[in-house]
Amino acid sequence: MRQLSGFLLKSIRDMLRWNVLRFALLLGLPLAALWVGVGYQTWDMLVALCAKVIGWIPFSVVKANGAMMILFFIWLIAVLVSFAALTALVGPPILRYFKERTYYFYTFTALLGFSGFWAAAMFYKWDEIFPRVEKLLALLPFNTVAEASAGLLAFYLLYNLFILSLFFAVSLFRKRFLEPLREQYYPSVTLPQERVGRFHGVRLINDAFFFLVISLISAPVLFIPIANVIVQLFLWAWLYKESYFLSTCNLYCSKADHENLTRHRAVIAVVAIMAAVLNFVPVVNIFTPFFAQLMFFHWIMEHRQSQKSEEA
Repeated sequence: MRQLSGFLLKSIRDMLRWNVLRFALLLGLPLAALWVGVGYQTWDMLVALCAKVIGWIPFSVVKANGAMMILFFIWLIAVLVSFAALTALVGPPILRYFKERTYYFYTFTALLGFSGFWAAAMFYKWDEIFPRVEKLLALLPFNTVAEASAGLLAFYLLYNLFILSLFFAVSLFRKRFLEPLREQYYPSVTLPQERVGRFHGVRLINDAFFFLVISLISAPVLFIPIANVIVQLFLWAWLYKESYFLSTCNLYCSKADHENLTRHRAVIAVVAIMAAVLNFVPVVNIFTPFFAQLMFFHWIMEHRQSQKSEEA
């Protein structure tokens, strides 16, 4: 567990390398465009369906959730505006001296920093902000609040489908961006002659199915502030935990390695939760599955490297 900070820094650095970054752009942007197109074609139907679901929920709950969603969009706008303002201020005199890789690192860390800052600021002033937004929503007609919540719920469904499609795509192409990193960082660690032997595709499908089913069952929880964030974080963490550990181990682990690593359930869970948190950060969320895959990769390869040193 103490080595997790080292794996975290390595994964962030590697996520910004062109070998990984190009896959993030080539996979993430087309998939985002695809789901935007699907949303555009089916938006009215989705909103109408979500509005029926919302119609079964008491207005007080809808109002509280509407306030939560409005605060989320305020936070999102604050993050993006702060990032744009910082870039505009430091861009002309400083950013022109950055190397390409340094600029990517600046973008990633600045977005993470502003996300954490504004989340902490809103949490600190929560008792003042949340009641005011709820009071504002109470002045609106029920249909207005319900329709707005239905639109946000439809967006949430499309966003989860985007995350799920990216989850499959990254697993499919994982070897293409992991293998160059193995050759660069761990040239002495050879591929095991006898690998795990478990087909990770079965695990991917099982976890994706669980994710979809539980997402539908837990839809009413989405209208309960705080609980909706916890449930969504759990679902995303579940999606990455076993599937991405096994998909990476399937490439670089022997059966003995796999049995040894599966004993460290806490490490696997922490990696999945850290990755799931990134799905809440705008723009950075495209890199989330890459981050999860890289964290498991470095953990597994460090384990194999240390094991080889002990044997020598």
